[in-house]
Amino acid sequence: MSLMPLRIPAGYAICFNKFSDVEPIPCKSEDGFIDNWEYFAEDILQIARMQLVDGVWGLPSSGKLIIDLGWYPDSQIAGQYRLVQVNEHWEVIREKHSKNRYEIRDTIEDWMNNPVDL
Repeated sequence: MSLMPLRIPAGYAICFNKFSDVEPIPCKSEDGFIDNWEYFAEDILQIARMQLVDGVWGLPSSGKLIIDLGWYPDSQIAGQYRLVQVNEHWEVIREKHSKNRYEIRDTIEDWMNNPVDL
């Protein structure tokens, strides 16, 4: 499987990425789970906004802004993507739910290009 292509602007770091361009495949046992579950778990993608200090990009010690993507309920065909933008205390700033991976991709790119002020 290939990763979902993302247009990442300067100032962001990919901390974890399993966001793949793949459809969920229902288990043959019809138990409600996904056969290719490894692509549809709670931890799929995490992106952190970086800070430029004295010409060097790095993760800020405070004022963090994180984009986090997961599939909920984990590994279940009835699930959907849950995309959140959170601060360093994991308080939700923005949230989006969808089964459509392309809609999620577009939202991720929009959030990075139009960041919120903390």
